[in-house]
Amino acid sequence: MSCSVHKTVPLSRLPENLVTERLVPVYLPPDSASFWALFECDSDKQVILKAFNELKSKSVQSDFSFENGEAVYKTKTVHDTIYIPAKDSLIYVPVSVPGERVNYLTFWQQLWIYAGRLLAAALVIMLAIKKFIK
Repeated sequence: MSCSVHKTVPLSRLPENLVTERLVPVYLPPDSASFWALFECDSDKQVILKAFNELKSKSVQSDFSFENGEAVYKTKTVHDTIYIPAKDSLIYVPVSVPGERVNYLTFWQQLWIYAGRLLAAALVIMLAIKKFIK
């Protein structure tokens, strides 16, 4: 099989270039939000919100309320997957392969083949002689 002659493929047998379109899912990473608040007590032992700072991503929706000494901070994130169109292309390119190449056995390969044949023939003859002698 490996010693067969290689031929070039005619250009007329090559298929057309193949382009396929598909949608590739891209998972958006989870978003985050952080909140910092400074509370103080006044002389009437009431909790007062002195200052606060909020950092959040674009897709985070937050709701903050401070009433009667109770701070409520809620966030809602939308985990979304977007699909980006992508194109896959198969381009067939003709490749020329040399036509006439024959592999010959080396001297050592031929020597081992002949030695193996002689050994096998000698074993068969010895077994045949042994069978006819008995």
